[in-house]
Amino acid sequence: MRNRLIHLTILILLGFCVSANAAYWESSVTAAGTISPTAGSDYGRILFKFDLPGQFNDVIIDYAELIFTSTPDTGSSYISLLGAFPVARNWESGIVSWSSGWINPGGDYIDSIYTCCRIRISPDEATSMDITDIVQMWADGAISNYGLILIPLEDSNRFLKLQTTASFTSGVKAIVRIFYTREDREN
Repeated sequence: MRNRLIHLTILILLGFCVSANAAYWESSVTAAGTISPTAGSDYGRILFKFDLPGQFNDVIIDYAELIFTSTPDTGSSYISLLGAFPVARNWESGIVSWSSGWINPGGDYIDSIYTCCRIRISPDEATSMDITDIVQMWADGAISNYGLILIPLEDSNRFLKLQTTASFTSGVKAIVRIFYTREDREN
């Protein structure tokens, strides 16, 4: 899986070297949090919010990924099917909880639009998710960008804990990388 991602990244980068309309954007997540059905627990669904630059009008998102670290609730590694859903309403880290700040307990999200992948959840190991389709919908204005909520899909009793300390060598907890091409509306 990791080799496939590396190959895909190399191919995308090579394609960008050829195209004059190609660009790359990377940003730290502007807000992150965990909501849990158990009061006082740090484990639950993970929320991420990040801003998209204004120049994302009239672009084709070639590839977008969310890279983050989390801690498994069991303390040991496991493979999980994880879904990333667009959040349906604005939220603030530290303000929302499982049952407050939302209309629906556990968070308001668009359950018909999502991306999922089987990932290895390991302590202090970076996880990458392809969020290309969701970012394209944000860029097109089809849905509002209120961030993402990550939900384990296979075992409802398993939850994740967001790393609260800087885990990447650059000192970033989570980042978003987007490769895009400007559309030529003249043709």
